[in-house]
Amino acid sequence: MAAQGKHSPFTFKAMACWAGIFLVAWAVIKLLDTHLDLRLLADSTSWPQRFSDWLSLETPMPNWSLLMIIAILISTLSVAIYYARNTDGAYDELHEIERKVYKMNNPQFPRLTDNQTLLMEALAYHANFRKVANLNSICKLVSLSTAEVEADLKQLQDKRLIKQKVTRGTFGATTFELTLAGKDYALERFQLT
Repeated sequence: MAAQGKHSPFTFKAMACWAGIFLVAWAVIKLLDTHLDLRLLADSTSWPQRFSDWLSLETPMPNWSLLMIIAILISTLSVAIYYARNTDGAYDELHEIERKVYKMNNPQFPRLTDNQTLLMEALAYHANFRKVANLNSICKLVSLSTAEVEADLKQLQDKRLIKQKVTRGTFGATTFELTLAGKDYALERFQLT
């Protein structure tokens, strides 16, 4: 459950992005190495004139078209990275919303009233701090009448979320505790430490 939201950094999208970067870098280096006369750029005193001379050089591929190819490759890669980053969070958010809608429409546990949910939280509190949950302590914790608490505890027993333990004898008492299904419900619904 804890690792459900974690994603591996080696997704297909990330690998494709890095492959695109390396492919564009390789293509730019090869095109510059093949078609660029780097000696023209060594003297920077009259660079505008030399740059225009370089653009008009007669080579197998005109130099201005070489620059356009490099610009197109870089801009295509930039657009791909932009859309990959923009849509990344949207898919995660959409997946989270779909998961919540699925859980609402297909509940793993029975639906409880507000008082029953309050009682489940009180019993989870007692279990979390290893306290004995008797009728008086539950009534004090939830601020409900004894009759309301007894009725809702009976319904929770029918739903098999809690069980009642009755001890006989001199110090006989009735205590309540969560069943395994009740513990699962409490872990799913409430933040326990």
